[in-house]
Amino acid sequence: MNLSGRQVGVEQIIASREYATALSEAYAQMENTAAMQNTLDPDTLADDLKRELPNYNRLRDAFRQAGVVEPSNLSEIRSRLQEAQQSNPARGGDVYYFAFDNNILRNRLYSLYLKPQQRHAPRYNLLLSQFVRKELEMREGKIQYDFLHTFNAAYPQVGIYAIFQNQNRLNDRLRLLGIAEWNRIRESGDAEVVNAPNKTDADGRIIEAYARFAEKAGRKVVVFSADNEFILRCSGRTNLIGQLVDYPPVLEQSYAVTWESVGRLLYQLAVVYGRIDVEADGVWVRLYGVWRGKKASHWEAEQIKLTFTPSQTVQELAIERNLRILSRMNADSVQDRQ
Repeated sequence: MNLSGRQVGVEQIIASREYATALSEAYAQMENTAAMQNTLDPDTLADDLKRELPNYNRLRDAFRQAGVVEPSNLSEIRSRLQEAQQSNPARGGDVYYFAFDNNILRNRLYSLYLKPQQRHAPRYNLLLSQFVRKELEMREGKIQYDFLHTFNAAYPQVGIYAIFQNQNRLNDRLRLLGIAEWNRIRESGDAEVVNAPNKTDADGRIIEAYARFAEKAGRKVVVFSADNEFILRCSGRTNLIGQLVDYPPVLEQSYAVTWESVGRLLYQLAVVYGRIDVEADGVWVRLYGVWRGKKASHWEAEQIKLTFTPSQTVQELAIERNLRILSRMNADSVQDRQ
């Protein structure tokens, strides 16, 4: 990361082929370790490796969720938003609602492109299917001890127990990121939640819930999804408009982004990988998105844990000072509202 300008340069981003090679090497290292220790059977280990070691898609998704990589059809999405702003129900226009598929919650479309950024920015009517929340609540449980033991034997320098012991599996952490976005939409005060009818498939339940809401005259429901099939299944229904959110399939080698976006990128990556290590001028900063003892309150507040080596560096003292100032400002703001 080049921090020398107004925008942050995110540079030398690993290519998908190089990433796949590194991932295959990690698989082989852990398989060899497990064979020598006779700990995990091959089938169990192979399943855990695919489940817990993030593939390239997880890296790419973090860039999308941070707003570093924008939808390739963002102008089309903004046209939808403009349609909603210009539609005047008092003059016979439709009331627009924007609804979300599961993958769109995870990609933080609301926080990045729909949420009002200034006091007088447009506000939109939002719609959520209860079944989307139900999908986000499915969980696989904690990372298994045998996997942690094997990983620790293969890579003892990482200290994996301090990161992942008694913590959520990767898929569950991704769901928690989606729940955080769900909560932001609900807290906006602009959202309605509709129940899903009983159907055999998940997408069908979500689409049917939005379609039934859209049947009332004077409503238009625009459903955002990154899934082409989901969008196709929305077609032909009264007042239901499927809007694909399309992203570039691969990452560029570099990006110039805002400081806010790069801060969010570091958070997303830290949650996916557990810990991000940053070294500059002999100082190591470790950003933990997951750590042993991380609680529900930490997840809800989207907090990270920072450590510095060596300790009491200029950087650490500066961050502590800034946190004290922010804490005091927040306390003063609360007092003013009271």
